Amino acid sequence: MIFLNLVLAGLRLGLKNRQAGEKWIFDDYSYLCKGLY
Repeated sequence: MIFLNLVLAGLRLGLKNRQAGEKWIFDDYSYLCKGLY
């Protein structure tokens, strides 16, 4: 049961990091587009 909680916590942390990464990539991309046009 404790192991399952650790796995769930790890997954939740991974999802948060992935969402933050995607937002960072999106911001970078929009910045590049502004630079191009």
